[in-house]
Amino acid sequence: MKKALILVNLKDTQVEQLRTKYPTVEFTTDPGDYLDAEIILGWKVSQADELLKSKKLKWVQAKSAGVDYFPLEEFAKRKIKLTTASGLHSRYIAETVAAYLLIENRGLRPVIKNPGMWDEPEVYETSEQTVLIFGTGNIGKEIARYCHFFEMKTIGVNRHGADTQLAADFDEIIRMDEFEATKDKYDAAYVINILPGTKSTNRFFNKDSLKKINPGYSFINVGRGTSVVTSDLEHLLADDYIKSAYLDVFEEEPLKQDSPLWHSPKIISTPHISGLMAHFKEELLPLFDDNLERYLADEQLHNLVDLDAGY
Repeated sequence: MKKALILVNLKDTQVEQLRTKYPTVEFTTDPGDYLDAEIILGWKVSQADELLKSKKLKWVQAKSAGVDYFPLEEFAKRKIKLTTASGLHSRYIAETVAAYLLIENRGLRPVIKNPGMWDEPEVYETSEQTVLIFGTGNIGKEIARYCHFFEMKTIGVNRHGADTQLAADFDEIIRMDEFEATKDKYDAAYVINILPGTKSTNRFFNKDSLKKINPGYSFINVGRGTSVVTSDLEHLLADDYIKSAYLDVFEEEPLKQDSPLWHSPKIISTPHISGLMAHFKEELLPLFDDNLERYLADEQLHNLVDLDAGY
């Protein structure tokens, strides 16, 4: 009998549903019961060394879209399959980004940052703005869809270029190598980063790349903190090259309480909450259920990670 270790806090009724549907699988919710687990739902970074002691481990279903906290090289070496919850959080991250856009455009940032100041802030017209979105997967497309609702022009940046699946949400697509090679500056009111945490994206947003966009834009990061050189971002904000920043992820987390990223009038920082869902358990279970059915039938899994690419 195959054993599945559940490291996500599902409801008892949900676990019973799985046991009833899959009588050939032993489901355990005890984190210490990992030695012969073939399947794991969720992951605990603090327990990674122990979880990898299972010689039978063949598949892990992550509860997140990003997988930079997994030991990907070890997974590749042992041919352990890893699937993500990509698509599950898209709407909610897009809603958070939409909130950032409205806070900035409606002049709410100075009001939030300076309580008690009775002043009229500057406001902006979304229909006159262009947004540059780095990453055109499920999350990027949903963010672009929300931006289109605000009548913004959407430009996506990715590695493979344009395709028919992107046409409805993006007005234009730029390849990453084109962006890096250009000597011209791009015009955008917002630069939104949703790039995954990989070797190729590590510290991608440095002084040089951030200066490839004309000054006066706002920078939003709901991707990975490791993709941004924080000191370069801070310097460009101090020099008024970048107007403002909305940061949900950071190079080091949790962000220290005395960090200037909390207190700068130009920055709104949030504690890695952009993907929070009110009914996460109810949304995650069908994804795992579908993939488990596929796994037991030896079929292709949804959201399978390319362990070499890191996403």
